[in-house]
Amino acid sequence: MSARLLLAGRLRRLRFAIGVAIGALGLSACARGVPTSDAPSSIPPVPVTLATSIQTSGGTWATVPMGHLNDPLNTFWQLFFRPAGATTWSDKVEPTATATNGGLVLASSAGDLLVVGIRPSYDLVFTPIITTADSGQSWSTGLLDHMLAANPNALAVESGGHALAIAHGRGGDEVLSSTGGLSSWQRLITQEALRSEVAGQSCGPSTITAVGYADENAVVGASCTRPGVVGMFLDRAGSWDLVGPRLPSSLAQGRVSVLGLDPVPGGLAALLAISRPEGTSLVASWTSDGSTWQDSRPLDVPSGQHLISYGPAAGSGLFVLLAGSGGADRLEAINAPGAAWLQLPPPPANTATVAYSAAGVVDALAVNDTVLTVWTLASPSDAWTRSQVIHVPIQFGSSKP
Repeated sequence: MSARLLLAGRLRRLRFAIGVAIGALGLSACARGVPTSDAPSSIPPVPVTLATSIQTSGGTWATVPMGHLNDPLNTFWQLFFRPAGATTWSDKVEPTATATNGGLVLASSAGDLLVVGIRPSYDLVFTPIITTADSGQSWSTGLLDHMLAANPNALAVESGGHALAIAHGRGGDEVLSSTGGLSSWQRLITQEALRSEVAGQSCGPSTITAVGYADENAVVGASCTRPGVVGMFLDRAGSWDLVGPRLPSSLAQGRVSVLGLDPVPGGLAALLAISRPEGTSLVASWTSDGSTWQDSRPLDVPSGQHLISYGPAAGSGLFVLLAGSGGADRLEAINAPGAAWLQLPPPPANTATVAYSAAGVVDALAVNDTVLTVWTLASPSDAWTRSQVIHVPIQFGSSKP
């Protein structure tokens, strides 16, 4: 980071690039706020955060918020990279200009392809997109003329380069599909249209929460208003089928939200939240074709705990990072259908997300204002050790309207 220019310069270049893109494409869009769940108060919605990590063949990427986290104007999202086989992280990604208040949404596919959506903030209503296929050595740009949703899996990309995005339209959430590049998009399905589909009527989707690909077919995840229904929809040549896994009878009366859809070797992994008046349970589920799913055992989230982050673990696994009031954070991981969740040693204070290496080593990324501290866990039986400290120069006050 010490080799980079200050944040203000990066933001000026980003605003200039956005202005050029607007002139070239003649964009016109209307601002919309981020909708909230309409779940009844007796069943609170499960919050999601953008802090996460993602794996490519060239290495691991992570995004975390830094700065004054209690002040949105002085909270800036940073992108960090750890090359494959390396043990240290770098935020020397100057071409991306990726320190923003709106947040970063990451997506990857097979190989080294990474796509980053730079969520707008303030009066901006469109989303710059940057992408690299060589571990950040070179970058290309795209543009989504909508406000990208604030969901960790609001973007998805498949190996051929096609992409999906969840955007906020006038009538609610909608899923867009790229056509010939990441600056050309068309509407694939809207929340209202999905609700009117035969498959959607059994779910009653309140929000669209995640997108992904299974066997090159689009998969859309939603929060259902009808109890016991998993809102997982598969696009079959324009016809949408409800393909979500069946819940065990103990969870059948809960309201289900598809929190995440992460690409994993050989398919797709989903993270489900099942909310009931007595509490919330998390279930991981895997598919190779989008139609047949295999579930994990449920992970109960005690009252007072909430989800901080989730993402890919070793192999085809997933991790979840939970926090509670007055207690240590809780890190759990699972690697196979039917397996039990493995609770790892409590991560260090202020951990925003964790990232796995191919060998299963875990790094916890802890944020304290402008300092990122990396803690490493070599195995579940070890203790966390501090392995790296990165000082991030942030120019506070640079985002004042």
